[in-house]
Amino acid sequence: MRATARARLSLGGALLGLGAAGALSFAAMAQDDNQLARRATLTVGQQLALDNGNLIGVMPLDLQFQTGTRAQNLQFSMSVPIEQGDPDNDDFFSFGDAQARLLYRRGARNSSFETELSYRQSDLDRDILYDELTDQLVTVDGGSLATSTARVGYVFGTQSKLGGEIGLQYTRRDYSDTTDAALYDYDSVSGDIRFYLEPTPLIRARILASASRTDSDGGTDTRSSELGVGASMQVDKLTNLDVEIAHSRIRREYNDGRIANTTGPAYRLNLTRSRPNGDWTLSYSSSVGTEGRRDNMMLGRSLEMQTYNLSAAIGATHFDGNYDPIYQISYSQELNRRSRMQASLRRSAITDADGDEAVNTDISASYSHQITELSSLNTSLGYRASDIQTGNRDNAETFSFDINYSHALNSSMSLVAGANVVRRSGGNNDTREDDERIYMGVNRTFNWLP
Repeated sequence: MRATARARLSLGGALLGLGAAGALSFAAMAQDDNQLARRATLTVGQQLALDNGNLIGVMPLDLQFQTGTRAQNLQFSMSVPIEQGDPDNDDFFSFGDAQARLLYRRGARNSSFETELSYRQSDLDRDILYDELTDQLVTVDGGSLATSTARVGYVFGTQSKLGGEIGLQYTRRDYSDTTDAALYDYDSVSGDIRFYLEPTPLIRARILASASRTDSDGGTDTRSSELGVGASMQVDKLTNLDVEIAHSRIRREYNDGRIANTTGPAYRLNLTRSRPNGDWTLSYSSSVGTEGRRDNMMLGRSLEMQTYNLSAAIGATHFDGNYDPIYQISYSQELNRRSRMQASLRRSAITDADGDEAVNTDISASYSHQITELSSLNTSLGYRASDIQTGNRDNAETFSFDINYSHALNSSMSLVAGANVVRRSGGNNDTREDDERIYMGVNRTFNWLP
């Protein structure tokens, strides 16, 4: 059933609730020098913060551990802020958004294995997100979301003409203290398998199959599967083509007893043409859902210059007889040896399980500057907006700004100061709320290993 009270999170609960924040690419299984380095650090801080006019204390705790060889690697990380004297909590000590992650990788010449457990808690007061597991649009809300995931993956035949990938994942999401009656806790189990065959050096064919099952505590239950084939081909020295066709099957059982079934083909195509300092790309996808079919097409160009990187793509999306423009732009530049900036803009369209459509816009920018060898400054801002096209939800938008200054006092201690500002409006209550925090404190790092 839907959670109605905000859950208190203990340090032990964070450890027991490990889950994945997101699946990692199998390509990341290769070990690099940073992953091989043995490291065990504990960072403890104490800060004074002016949070929406209230003076509170914050004690950040951050634990990092990793060890490994060329063949295997083990990583563990955990961070949790302990807040003191927050008037929004009944107890003097309370826990903020916590996260933890345990990762183990083992690789051989022709195969690799990876397993991951992680946990992440996040507030929904600054987020406008789309939950792909349930096809649910989450707009500005005053609650929180806890995500736990366990994942395992195996890759074989990486150096041969016959290979494959096998992956399994379990996800649990718990909503707390939310105002949206459509948000329900749920469990999801998914698996996929791919077989690769390389008949010639220019063609790599694949057979793919996947299935998922999502059970909601009072919401919509979903079953889906996909079976298909695809291939990556080198057309000429400068052009690569990747095509895929699959048969999709989706079944949804709503909480009012209604059942919706749909089947149909799914198409994916990516064409890449290499040019000096970058690529031209053309992509097309068509997927079926219980409320209709969505088609996306985009044309893009990327530039990789000596001092900056730029990528841009523009296209259109089609659903239920309507066309909407979509685009994405990203830019990053090394301003000098001490400064770096990046910015991105993205507009996309989504359809939820009820057939309601929304167009989402995301803007983000960040700037980092190494002032001296001992001090640094980092800033970031973000803007998200959801324009509801159909359905009874309200439009929503959020704006966030963060600035952080750090100065090393010695090899293990640093002074930190900064500010966080969040402006949000709309959502399910159609209200405007602001959050502001200014903080200053000291962090101390303890190294366990020489």
